[in-house]
Amino acid sequence: MSRILIAVLNWGMGHASRSLPLIEGAIDLGWEVDIASTGDAMVWLKSRLKGNPKVKFFEKPGAVITYSRYFTMLTIAAQTPKLIKSIFDERKWTQEHVEKRSISKIFSDNCYGVHHPDIPSVLMTHLLRFPVSSFFSPLAQIVIQKLVGRFDEVWVPDNPRGDSSISGMLSSKTIHHNTKFIGILSRLKPSQSNSTTPLVGMVSGPEPHRTTMENALRKWMELRGERGVIIAGKPGGGKSVVNNITTLYDPSDEEISDALCGSEILICRSGYTTLLDLASLGKRAILIPTPGQKEQEMLCEIWSEKFGLAKCSQRELENMRVPEISGIAPKSNGNQAAIDEL
Repeated sequence: MSRILIAVLNWGMGHASRSLPLIEGAIDLGWEVDIASTGDAMVWLKSRLKGNPKVKFFEKPGAVITYSRYFTMLTIAAQTPKLIKSIFDERKWTQEHVEKRSISKIFSDNCYGVHHPDIPSVLMTHLLRFPVSSFFSPLAQIVIQKLVGRFDEVWVPDNPRGDSSISGMLSSKTIHHNTKFIGILSRLKPSQSNSTTPLVGMVSGPEPHRTTMENALRKWMELRGERGVIIAGKPGGGKSVVNNITTLYDPSDEEISDALCGSEILICRSGYTTLLDLASLGKRAILIPTPGQKEQEMLCEIWSEKFGLAKCSQRELENMRVPEISGIAPKSNGNQAAIDEL
């Protein structure tokens, strides 16, 4: 039986979340699946695929990125040497793993070092254009083309370029001759529940910003006095109910879909996987980019201009200056198209 190596970047929960439909699709197609990741992404994937005899988990090298509440971009930029070393460590690890485990295909979600010259290797990314200043853009494009050139294919989890594209300028460059737009990819399915919730906040992002957003949402919901649900984006912890607010720390996909689909006002990050989920469900939201993450800031602007969604900074949320909800997300789902490509 053929064995596929699926590598998932541990940068928030988004990469693990959007990779899950492909992992499950590979299992259904008869593949034996080796999953390589680290940290919270690995913990979350293990919890979702626990006990499946076709899946084995492996710790791969991966840089641990630290953040600060202030000077976020500077903090990330200072860790560039760590990121470069991680890519070289991934390459060495992959060479050894392929030989030990007789891998016949590689799928990598944003792990630029997980590829092999003798094995069909696919990279999934929506960043065909790095979100950097115009001064650094030419150099950034040279670097990304060099990294991507080691893969046989590039998959973009988005609709083809045009009116229905959700990544906008971030996928507007051509960096690989074999690039496929595989459609909207999300683990969430439309809710079958008819219940509604006035206020829903979906928390994500690295610390300390994850906790800052959760605390601000809780205060905002308390001030409004309406029933609210916070999806806390933190593996483990179960569920708590305090006054008018229910907090789900590690909800099932069905619980998330019920909360999002039934929300009257939804607040969430503008991370790409979150936007994939909104597009899959056709839900609008007030978008809050993670401070200092240029990609999320650009996506927030793209969705505000293209689909009319309201936007809000984290500082504005902390100060309770939240705009009215507006706009609508495009509704689309491409899970099966992506699975067929496997």
